[in-house]
Parts: sequence; structure tokens; C-alpha cells
Amino acid sequence: MTLQDLVYRYKDYIASEKQLSANTIAAYYEDVSQFCEYLTSLDDDIEDIRDYFTIEKIDSWLVELHQNDITARSIARKLSALSLFLKFLKVEEVIDDNPSSMINRPKIGKHAPMYLTLDEVERFIGGFDITKPEGLRDRAVFEMIYSCGLRVSELSGLDIGSVYTEEGLVRVFGKGSKERLVPIGQRALSYLQSYLTESRPLLARKDKRTNALFLNFRGERLSRKGIWRNLKITAGLVGIEKDFTVHTLRHSFATHLIQNGADLLAIQMLLGHASINTTEIYTHLETSHLHDAYNKFHTD
Repeated sequence: MTLQDLVYRYKDYIASEKQLSANTIAAYYEDVSQFCEYLTSLDDDIEDIRDYFTIEKIDSWLVELHQNDITARSIARKLSALSLFLKFLKVEEVIDDNPSSMINRPKIGKHAPMYLTLDEVERFIGGFDITKPEGLRDRAVFEMIYSCGLRVSELSGLDIGSVYTEEGLVRVFGKGSKERLVPIGQRALSYLQSYLTESRPLLARKDKRTNALFLNFRGERLSRKGIWRNLKITAGLVGIEKDFTVHTLRHSFATHLIQNGADLLAIQMLLGHASINTTEIYTHLETSHLHDAYNKFHTD
């Protein structure tokens, strides 16, 4: 049995047993193929196929990946593929021991999320034609996303009963159907009320009764895809060069709160993060903000 035979069998294994996505299967197959090609390039005098799969050879492959400037994230994926390959070899009794637990995995740094400046947020949100029912709806949609830090799925899933206009609160169901109450900014609440009284009645259809808060032109719940499409159109019209997404507005919400001195625990609750570690990615204050704070409190 050759190394290539094992790689083919591994591909069948992850496709049938693990039921991974087509993209993941292709990536894992390519990663393991690269590893096996590296093994055959060593020109070692290997008599037993088990001798290929040692921690020393895995470490030497990692060294080569680093020398070729492969990113930590790509190396981490290759190691995931390799770990599953070694597990497969152990199940197939090709190897006696699985050395994957001894692999030193690269640490993947947390990248600061992209966000819009306040001026960019204003340009974008102000780009909707509120004289039209769809324009007023979209203004309310993105005011809500930015004002409340909502995920697009959370916004799309809102019903009329989710909003408490008198209290200025919205009830949101986040990941894992976890419920939280989030305050709505005054401007967002104003546009939401205008949408409810002026725009939604025009979008609603008698033959499609729904409790959905935001409706499309067919009188159905506004989908995540529809929200995304409206964002891209308006971002292009107002000339924002950043290739941002709906989720960027959520990042912007959190970042602007941090920059204005908001408590990290409060932001965690507003965003619905299960762990404070997730919220800490928003502590990426620009150097200018740190300089301003220092100069404000430490001037002679």
C-alpha cells in the first residue's frame, strides 16, 4: 500500500463518514496530499509505512511551511486535516499510535474587526430615500442594526411584538435562541415608528398576513439576503470605498461605544456574547484615541 493509496482512502472516509462540506473535503485532501508529497521528497530509506508518521517528520514539515511563509491560519487548517488523517490511520490500524496530540499548533491572533467611522456611518445611513416606502424601511433597518448592535439574522427575525416602543427596547433572540433586551437609540426609534405608521402598511398585503417587523415588496419577511443587497446598493451610491458588510455595522456599534468609554461588560450584554473573551476584540482603540485620552488627563 502506498501513501497515495492512503490519501485516496482518507478522502473517501471524510466524505462518507464525517460528512464534511465539499469545500472542506477538497481542502483537507489537498493538505494531506501535500504532506505525503513532502514525506516522499525526503528520500528516507523507509521500509515500514508506519515510519512515515512520526512527530519528527511532522515537525520538519511544519518548519518547511513556516519557511515558505504559510500563514498561521493556513497551517492550523493543514494540521486539522493531518490530525483527522492520523486518526483515520489509527482506526485502519495502519499506525499503532496517533502522534497528533504532540503537535505544536500555531497560535492564531485575533484580528481587529473592520468598522466604519462615525462619518461613514452617517453617510451610509443617510443614503436611503425615505420618501419611498422601501427607503424608509431600509433607513429604519440600518438605524436599528447600528443603534442596537444587531446581527442581520436577529434583525430579520424581529416581529412587531419584539419592539416595545414606549420603553425604547427590542427583544432579540440571538445565537442558541438566547433572549436579550436591547435599548433602541432615540433616532432609530423615531425612524422605526415612522416606518410602522407610514411604510409598513403600504408594504403589507392582505393575502400574506405576517407578524414580521420588516417586510419586502411582496409583503413577506425581509430576508438577510435582501438586507445585504440593499446595503451594497446604497454603499455604492454614497461612495463608501470600504468593502463592508451588514456585520460591519455591529462592529462599528461596539467600537464606537468602546471609544467613548463604555464598559466592556455592558457591551458584552448588548451584543449577546456568551464570553467576555469574544467582546475583547473591540478593544482595538486607534492610537489617536489613546493619545487624546493621555493628553486630556496627563497634561502639565
